[in-house]
Amino acid sequence: MRILFLFQIFDYRRSTIYLDLVRECRDRGHKVTVIAGTSDMDLPDGVTEVEGIRTVYMKLPDQFGVGSVKKALIQMSIPGRIRMILKDGFKDDTFDIIAYPTPPITLAPVLKYCAKRYRSAVRYLMLKDIFPQNAVDLGMFSKHSPIYRYYRRMERRLYACSDRIGCMSEANIAYLKENDPEIPDRKLEYFPNTVALRESLDIPAAPCERGLRIVFGGNMGKPQDIAGLLRGIKACGEQPELDRVFFYFIGDGTESRLIEEYIEREKPVNLTYRHQLERPEYEKLLANADVGLISLSKDFTIPNFPSRLLSYMQLSKPVLAVLDEATDMDECIGEAGCGISVRAGDTGAFVEGVRALIRYKDRLPEMGVRGRRYLERYFNVGVSVDILERAYRG
Repeated sequence: MRILFLFQIFDYRRSTIYLDLVRECRDRGHKVTVIAGTSDMDLPDGVTEVEGIRTVYMKLPDQFGVGSVKKALIQMSIPGRIRMILKDGFKDDTFDIIAYPTPPITLAPVLKYCAKRYRSAVRYLMLKDIFPQNAVDLGMFSKHSPIYRYYRRMERRLYACSDRIGCMSEANIAYLKENDPEIPDRKLEYFPNTVALRESLDIPAAPCERGLRIVFGGNMGKPQDIAGLLRGIKACGEQPELDRVFFYFIGDGTESRLIEEYIEREKPVNLTYRHQLERPEYEKLLANADVGLISLSKDFTIPNFPSRLLSYMQLSKPVLAVLDEATDMDECIGEAGCGISVRAGDTGAFVEGVRALIRYKDRLPEMGVRGRRYLERYFNVGVSVDILERAYRG
């Protein structure tokens, strides 16, 4: 197959589900082209080859930590820039699959161009964010605002311009069927987050007598309900029987200031925070951890499925998942037998979840192994490439 991937942001130096997907397509012998945004102005212009993959970078301003208006303007500029790249650099090319994730939701104009230019290509949406509803859930704007109505029109146009819509879970599919009934059922299918399988790190875990080390790594933003996690950590610190439970937060985001303010104010002995670690250090920390932590805001009405779960499964780590009512991740964790799920927004349930982990401590390694086996069977990147290949064959 000749596959064109369109990414808002992409980096060959950072391990992500998209990098794994692109490499697996290449390794199967498919001809892969990537058009992707980057804020690294030192990367080459024009068509280049990286790891045997044709790549064109769109030089975009950094979107991290900028205002919503600036981010919206950047995202609205992406379709026109992709169209110019296709017209100037790929005049004689044809594609069989054009695949693109959300965000952004602003790609409909370039997809219409692709429909005319590459008539036989299957336009495949890898649906990761359901926007703008996720922003409404987090209180960023009202469902009655002009901003919402504008983005909702863009979202519907994106769905209409896509031949297939790959959803992260069955709950995602059910959500779209209920809220966007105009989408034909034939467009919707299961397309999970997947990763390339890697060998577990050969790092022996240091002993932690009677205690528990819980790591939370990645984005620290509103979707992760950092304030709720801090309330749970504080409550754990007030329980004498949990005095050997330690939390390690590694990452950055719009809510990281809440962590810094909490540490400055409360001086907790059970919480350590670092904005970032070099990857070898982070992997060593995670390898030494007992449990990986996942958190979603209780306010979500859309079903999220964070890829953070796969990072923990990859390293055979059991999980403590703090989940909202909309997601079906708890069903996955239960089926895999790889951890404990508690309801988001319930501090008491968080503390009880930690207590349960202490009770099950001798069984935690077994939970982690079950998670790794589940990953190998259901979240192997080969599963995603199989789905793209089937979409091409029709």
